[in-house]
Amino acid sequence: MHSIESLLATLAVKRSFGSKENDQLLSFCESYSASLGYEVQSQDVSSHSWGGSLSFITLCEESCTVLPSPFSPACTLKAPLLFASKPSMLSSLDARSSILVLHGTIASQPIDNPTLLSQLVSTKAKAIVCLTGSHASTGLSPFPLIREAGFPIPSCYAPASLLESLLQAKEDRLIVPLQIFSEVKECEGRQLLCFLPEKRPTLLVTAPLDSTHAGAGALFHASSIAVMLHLMSQQLNPGVAFLFSNGQAYGRKKGTAAFLCANIQPCEEVISLTGLGCRQSQLAFQGQESSLASYLQAQGLPSVSTLLQHFDCGLPEVVLTSSNQNMLSCVRDTQLDTRSCIDLEILAKQTQAIGDILVHYRRPV
Repeated sequence: MHSIESLLATLAVKRSFGSKENDQLLSFCESYSASLGYEVQSQDVSSHSWGGSLSFITLCEESCTVLPSPFSPACTLKAPLLFASKPSMLSSLDARSSILVLHGTIASQPIDNPTLLSQLVSTKAKAIVCLTGSHASTGLSPFPLIREAGFPIPSCYAPASLLESLLQAKEDRLIVPLQIFSEVKECEGRQLLCFLPEKRPTLLVTAPLDSTHAGAGALFHASSIAVMLHLMSQQLNPGVAFLFSNGQAYGRKKGTAAFLCANIQPCEEVISLTGLGCRQSQLAFQGQESSLASYLQAQGLPSVSTLLQHFDCGLPEVVLTSSNQNMLSCVRDTQLDTRSCIDLEILAKQTQAIGDILVHYRRPV
């Protein structure tokens, strides 16, 4: 049996969907689960893999570094600049001959709203440059504004401090060269649903296996996967199924869709794990109409008001996390999310507490 520390060392590596590391860790989890006596159902997941490198916009023969947006198409082009600072400016904007620069209010937080993304597409811009500051939740600066795999317009992001230089380029009526180095591929992957043979699982415990492209993702979500594997070895409740979901990074929820498509297990509730083992923390929760919420409250666990990502498969759900949401928000989806963020003693205590929750939920199988 592996210790949580050794499991964490194995799991806390870059493991974006479609990568070799992602496949290797799936195989590791599959073998480990099978060795514990679990039946392992492999569920197909379709998504995109992506790779990008430093890109450039040139102003008066001086190259300024920009970063390709996740899943952006590549491009090499020259065009004048057009600016938009508010969503309302997009409705009648024709940018088909221009590079569209987004800044101000419209660039204050990642754009996940389908309507706003559709409005950006309707501008028909040749490319989009996003000028972003510090992300309110992660602290990442600059941060990717557009991160949708199906978004057709090449896009990149850069510090908001570049705005003055770009406005000057527009005033000087410059035709600006832009190069975005990026590669997007459709790929097939999988995720693993594990349950004890001949048992009727009523509770699903899950965490995402895949990370973003930013780093090793120790808190998001290697520590949670390590906790799942450790709890599986204890078999505290035969009515629990464990899902190593995939394709969940960037809020894509490909793993959720795959589960709903392939799953035949009669689970009634979900426990999602995220950000476990964070330093200076205790176990905390956020309820999504779960029957466990009152029990967790009675145990003295603090509730979290920050909106947390959850599995969202239509079942009652509770998210278990660390109480130090300030630290979690500062390192999420950044290179700072390493094993140094994790206190192994806290992680062990949280694992024990989650085990107690699984025992509490035990029902006839």
